[in-house]
Amino acid sequence: MQVSDFDATQSPPNPQQTRSRIPRVGIVGTGFVGSTTAYALLISGTAAEIVLIDRDRRRAEGHVHDLRDAEVFSHTTRVVAGEFGDCCSADVVIITTGVSQTGVKSRLDNLQESAAILKRLVLDVARHNPCGILLIASNPVDVLTYGAWKWSGLPARRVIGSGTTLDSSRFRRRLAERYGVAPDSVHAYCHWRAWRQPSSGAIFGSHSGTASRGFVPGIGPSVR
Repeated sequence: MQVSDFDATQSPPNPQQTRSRIPRVGIVGTGFVGSTTAYALLISGTAAEIVLIDRDRRRAEGHVHDLRDAEVFSHTTRVVAGEFGDCCSADVVIITTGVSQTGVKSRLDNLQESAAILKRLVLDVARHNPCGILLIASNPVDVLTYGAWKWSGLPARRVIGSGTTLDSSRFRRRLAERYGVAPDSVHAYCHWRAWRQPSSGAIFGSHSGTASRGFVPGIGPSVR
């Protein structure tokens, strides 16, 4: 580029203006997972509008006020408390409601209760004929995502779950602690979840080009 071609008065492009954003994301359930999801969306600037939906309207409005305060330090995002009817125009509807895991119980021990809660919510959402994607973050996520697809009547491509994202994140953190490196320098994935026992299947693990074979007992060559 010629020096004469450079305009010193021209301001650099604003990433927030050039980046493609999801127009509207609805979050059903404003507990720990739901409120954290909303905060992550706000900080990342992924959504142009976030709608918090909860049967406890006051709790949803409380989180809205907190997120609006944080908006000053992140991205310009419209954050509102809404109703199930707002799901019809949402590009993504995230359902985070479920039963908290306590003691030594597995996710499957609370399956019936979690399924009953999720079914009611999915039917409430489906009643408004949503046009976007339904994302399930309730546990056990694989089982409940399948149930949500059946209950919603939506095409399979529009009902997805968070899968083993959290398991993979935990695996990467453990590898990083073991090798004394930053977690973002670790590439590792869990490709399945055993709900009847506290274990997952690790398909890959490496850090900065160094193999981590043998770190997970019993897996051996499958970790490469």
